[in-house]
Amino acid sequence: MGQTIADPANSADTIEVFRRAFNCGDALAGTIAALSHNRVMKQGEQIHALSSQQMTMLLLSGKLQEVAYGRDGNQLVLCFILPGELFGSVLNMGSTADQGQAEVLEAGKGAQFSDANMLRLMESYSCVAMAVTRQLASRLTLMRRRMVESALLSATGRICAELQRRAAATADNALRPIPVFSEFALSVNSTRETVSRTISQLEKRGILARADGGLKVVAPHRLEEMIF
Repeated sequence: MGQTIADPANSADTIEVFRRAFNCGDALAGTIAALSHNRVMKQGEQIHALSSQQMTMLLLSGKLQEVAYGRDGNQLVLCFILPGELFGSVLNMGSTADQGQAEVLEAGKGAQFSDANMLRLMESYSCVAMAVTRQLASRLTLMRRRMVESALLSATGRICAELQRRAAATADNALRPIPVFSEFALSVNSTRETVSRTISQLEKRGILARADGGLKVVAPHRLEEMIF
């Protein structure tokens, strides 16, 4: 388990994360931060049963993935969680069912809120309620898109769609660092071998290229054609 630190997560280097996450000024960001506590998370840590912990967390640094497991041990990556994003029971809309767990891909720190404090903030400040609503809508849209892709696209199509999605979120259409193929495969419900083979083929066709420690999409329109 991660270590929860009693001090509020209101140090100067984290206020900017709160400000951007809730689209508010520094004073309100400090007020929100004062109702949370720091939690340090180590790489590989598993945060079990998100919906049953009665807590919500704002990721301040690091990277997580939310994963569901089948009875046969199969994994399904539901979403990735990046700094400035929320996860936990509030985003699970009050469900008490086990909806999976978050796994720490890159060590970092989070600001942990009790459900009572998060609900109080949502009732008191419209920007907090809007941030929760916005992130919930974004996550539902992503899950819907992946559900459609899983049903309608081939493995190659899903890989290309995920490459396009990640590249589009960057300034220069480059994924840095180069994705770990095993983790990438989980996010598209495929295998490491299929991901490796597909990326190799895309490189040979001049659609992808290795550049500056990353994987750059040099022909976005051709990559889009590979999706369908």
